[in-house]
Amino acid sequence: MNKVNENKESDVKLIKHFIKDLSFENPQNINQSNADYNNNNKIDVNMKVIHEEYKNDHFSLILKYNVDCTSSKNNNKLFHLELDYFGFFKVLDKKSFDKKSLTEYSLNIILPFAREIVEYVTEKGGSVPIRLNNVDFSLIES
Repeated sequence: MNKVNENKESDVKLIKHFIKDLSFENPQNINQSNADYNNNNKIDVNMKVIHEEYKNDHFSLILKYNVDCTSSKNNNKLFHLELDYFGFFKVLDKKSFDKKSLTEYSLNIILPFAREIVEYVTEKGGSVPIRLNNVDFSLIES
């Protein structure tokens, strides 16, 4: 019988994760409403990853996520968000991973946390909620 909900042993263990830096700016004045600008906005996204090695088979990642949203109707800035999300990991089986694959694998572990923060902050910040899609981390420079 196949145990569907059984956790399998991973080669990387997440030790801790947290918001390292977070900034959200909504430059609109009281007379403006983001509800008027919810369609066809210009969204500029930039994502970068910093990988740092530590001794004893530990490493950290900082997922740097920046997004600017501008109204396509009047070119006014709707918001700017910057998130640096930190993850600290231990490698349990170093033989099976190189730096690139460790980074990609570990980013998939912390992305759901960053995704939830981005969606929550953009929505509660009075703007268009941003929902991050899955990311092909092999394309991100680290």
